[in-house]
Amino acid sequence: MWCKKILVAYDGSAPSHRALEVMREIAAQNPAVEVVLVHVMRLFSSGSAAAGMDTVMVDDAMAIREELEAVAADMVNPTEVRVLKGTSPADLVVNCAKEEGCDLIIMGSRGQGGVKGFLGSVSYAVTKESPMTVLIAKEGDCR
Repeated sequence: MWCKKILVAYDGSAPSHRALEVMREIAAQNPAVEVVLVHVMRLFSSGSAAAGMDTVMVDDAMAIREELEAVAADMVNPTEVRVLKGTSPADLVVNCAKEEGCDLIIMGSRGQGGVKGFLGSVSYAVTKESPMTVLIAKEGDCR
């Protein structure tokens, strides 16, 4: 198979749900394909006015981690879950894919807060910066 290890970027949005579905279809072809499910917890420099924001972001990230761990538990393929923390989601996704030895990144066309009809800035940046194949999953069934 052309693909040995897949990284899926997931943020809970409808396009990222579709990315999980696409990954399942590809991974089902070969149980030896490894999967890395990642969620990016974007860090912002916060002052005292945003002190409560940090707690909300960590709580959201942990809820998504639990969701991804449930997906991983259902997988036949070897699957791991990672929460990445930093200020540049695209760089984090690409660097993680490189470190993990992935040969495919699957992500949604736009994430939480994306503008309908436009490729999200993170997915666009990943496609530009990634040395490996990037598959952009669109919402809905394409059949």
